[in-house]
Amino acid sequence: MVSSLKTLALRAAAIVTLSAPFQAWAQLDNSVEDPTGKNFGGGNLKQAILNVVKYILTFVAIIAVAVIVFAGIRFIISAGEEGEKEKAKKMIIYAVVGLLIIMLAQAIVNFVIGLN
Repeated sequence: MVSSLKTLALRAAAIVTLSAPFQAWAQLDNSVEDPTGKNFGGGNLKQAILNVVKYILTFVAIIAVAVIVFAGIRFIISAGEEGEKEKAKKMIIYAVVGLLIIMLAQAIVNFVIGLN
């Protein structure tokens, strides 16, 4: 069960990661003249990269919150089994550390973009 959830989560993350650049390009400029998408109206590359990074960090943060919820449910239904309780505690700790790293990465990206 856990293995299939991990596989599903990895596949979903890969799909979102691979489709993120297309969504960022779509948000660059509304003045697309050619229906084939050859003319984007001179978009800002720095803003496009920033949008992609923010989108990926937001998605990963949502996944981390979902892991915290899943671990909390796992902790509640462990029914006193010490091994399961410890696994759930570790999942919660790792997810919270991951959220802190995501917030730090977001701050670094905003700082670096603000330098220019």
